[in-house]
Amino acid sequence: MKRTLSGIAPTLPTARGSAMLVSMLALAASPAGAVAQAEGGTGAATITAGDLRLRIGALAHDSMRGRATPSPELDKAARHIASRFEEFGLRPADGDSYLQAYPLTASRGGSPGRQLLEIDGLGGGTIAATDYLSVPGGRGQAAGPLVIVTPGGADPPAGSIAVTHVTPEELRSGLESVRGILDGGAVAVLLAVDAPADYFDGIRRFYERERLSVGMPEELGAPVALVRTQALPETLRTAVASGRSTNAYEATVRTHSEFREEGAYNTIGWIEGSDPDLRGEFIVFTAHMDHVGVGRPVDGDSIYNGADDDASGTAAIIELAQAFASLETPPRRSLVFMTVSGEERGLLGSGWYAENPLFPLGATVANLNIDMIGRNWRDTVVAIGADESTLGTTLRETVREHPELGLEVIDDPWPEQNFYFRSDHYNFARKGVPILFFFTGTHEDYHGPNDEADRILYDKTARITRLIYHLGQRLADADGRPEWDPAAYRRVVEGGGR
Repeated sequence: MKRTLSGIAPTLPTARGSAMLVSMLALAASPAGAVAQAEGGTGAATITAGDLRLRIGALAHDSMRGRATPSPELDKAARHIASRFEEFGLRPADGDSYLQAYPLTASRGGSPGRQLLEIDGLGGGTIAATDYLSVPGGRGQAAGPLVIVTPGGADPPAGSIAVTHVTPEELRSGLESVRGILDGGAVAVLLAVDAPADYFDGIRRFYERERLSVGMPEELGAPVALVRTQALPETLRTAVASGRSTNAYEATVRTHSEFREEGAYNTIGWIEGSDPDLRGEFIVFTAHMDHVGVGRPVDGDSIYNGADDDASGTAAIIELAQAFASLETPPRRSLVFMTVSGEERGLLGSGWYAENPLFPLGATVANLNIDMIGRNWRDTVVAIGADESTLGTTLRETVREHPELGLEVIDDPWPEQNFYFRSDHYNFARKGVPILFFFTGTHEDYHGPNDEADRILYDKTARITRLIYHLGQRLADADGRPEWDPAAYRRVVEGGGR
């Protein structure tokens, strides 16, 4: 049954699980930091290890079933965070709502039993399912003469089935040409791929695995499929390889793609700045609230809790929101607190925000992203992106001014793992926003069921969160904006890479 964004009714597995979750969320709603605030503590003083223990424990509880995107449990987490923002007095970012809804499409190629390619002509017959694969986005059945088409060349005759020859390296561009070929008059498109059987089987496994994409499905309105060139009749194969026209073959093509419309939320609240001249500029704090859900059991445990990845960062965002909201006078610039979904499925939530920002990206002076700050070293945190802008200098100055935190900040020690492209700051950086990505590395429990709340180093997590608080305050009160290193700007923003 289709789930829509309105009227989502989260259902937890058992009454006992529901009661436990309600209890955990209730504890997380009134943590120890609220006591510190009531006793006169404000700002960084409200950020405590006890707060973080309760918040991470709630988000990473078994009843949350790993907070997959999309899932009822992830929606419950989003609403829980929205309630905290409301409790702290943050403003809702999207009209009167703290939830930014965005559409998703789950898609996969059809099963072999619902696909067919029959070729009539010399050496023709039915192509085996191992050599023929529906492309997600194309579906239906068509019959007609086969014609060989070169992308960007002449339009195929109306009513024909177009065959385009591609190598594995050309497959992506070949897929991008399909829409134009169909618009040119073809009733179906076959991409003939020169590939060994094991490579083609890898493509099959990729297409048959459910994939998420942002937005509504692209309905191509016609059958589109891949066929392994080596499986075609010899005469046709020779014609395809040479690009020579042939009128000797007709075909019947049947494809099937599965689509399901889904949806997810980002949770966003903000505090307006106190300076009339600077409150139109924004510091954005981000973390992803999703994880990978329920997976393959390991020692009987199939719930991938995601305590470090990234309940630790999400809890830090909640703590930062509470800390800044406790101040009698807000900083000069406005502050935005955002927990995004879909990070584990391809940075989907932050990607949607980057294309549909609720605060102008040109007025967003920095993004401070927090992803996995709860494990490994007790006194060290990595700040990815520190060499790309003056944010790195400001961070180092902040560390020196707060020796009580006992923290050392280092550059990315794992450049070969491309973490720069693997968390939500990247969607801000590619739009020209200076970023810092706070991270303490992966570990043996990364994306596994043992990423549990009892393995978090809470004191360290609290100290890192306080560091980000002090940095955010310094940036929000500064006279000038952070500035990109020109070479980094050309590489990341203009060149699309690092």
